[in-house]
Amino acid sequence: MADFWVVGPIVWERVLHVPCLPPSGGFVQASETSERPGGCGVNAAIALASTSANVHMVGYVGEDEPGARLWAVLDATGVDVGFVHVGDGHTSEVVILVAPSGERAMTGMWPDLLHTMPVPVADITAGDVVYFAGWREEFVPAMTKLTAIGVIVATVPPPLLAPALPATNVIGSETQCGDQNLQDIVSTGDGTLRAVIVTRGPDGVVIHDNDGLTSYPAQPVAPVDTTGAGDAFAAGFLRQIAGGGTRGEAAAAGIAWASVTMQSSAFIPPPWDVVRDGGGDVLPKW
Repeated sequence: MADFWVVGPIVWERVLHVPCLPPSGGFVQASETSERPGGCGVNAAIALASTSANVHMVGYVGEDEPGARLWAVLDATGVDVGFVHVGDGHTSEVVILVAPSGERAMTGMWPDLLHTMPVPVADITAGDVVYFAGWREEFVPAMTKLTAIGVIVATVPPPLLAPALPATNVIGSETQCGDQNLQDIVSTGDGTLRAVIVTRGPDGVVIHDNDGLTSYPAQPVAPVDTTGAGDAFAAGFLRQIAGGGTRGEAAAAGIAWASVTMQSSAFIPPPWDVVRDGGGDVLPKW
């Protein structure tokens, strides 16, 4: 079985439930507040670990209380924390405003240091999956080395997606992908970039690959909090791809996981067995 390596933010989240997301200059009063572990790296890593996969987290925390809590959460869920660096600065923190619709707005605290984290290329082998849950230009040299040795490299979209991007899969939302001509980017590449997967919320998922454009419908749900849905989708998609599944099968697994995640106010995506049990024989039993 392939090992999974998740390179991304490790964040302590402060959540405020508000009646609506405030406009510029506006004010809203929170009706409920809470704190929880989070960050797209943490969400994806813990989700993958719930499928009994070997998962290694690459990122950083500070020598503070949030950092100690996050380290303990990752370790307790079976994620390898041997590549999580502990620094003198602050652990990343984010304030999240959540509206009744489940939509949210986020504000980060403290300087971001993810770009300074070394990617352990020498410890990663062919057939492994590396997911860059946070885009940083500084990761490109490591991505180039990894794709060259046969590693499945997935990443969130860079600000400008180019055919020469050294990744096999790009996974991101419509907002992250922007107005770029994704089909041309995939078709004119050198073969490294196999697919661009675009999540579109209630409009489902679109996959651009050499076979063209394929759409997959979303599952109709009443969202409670959309935080973590994209991370759950990425985890389901990559877990299926690593096991030899088709992109269609991977999209189905990702959509199912994202749908269940949106219906929960939990701080991380629910374990895969919860998602699988609701899908009968349709979903893989990893």
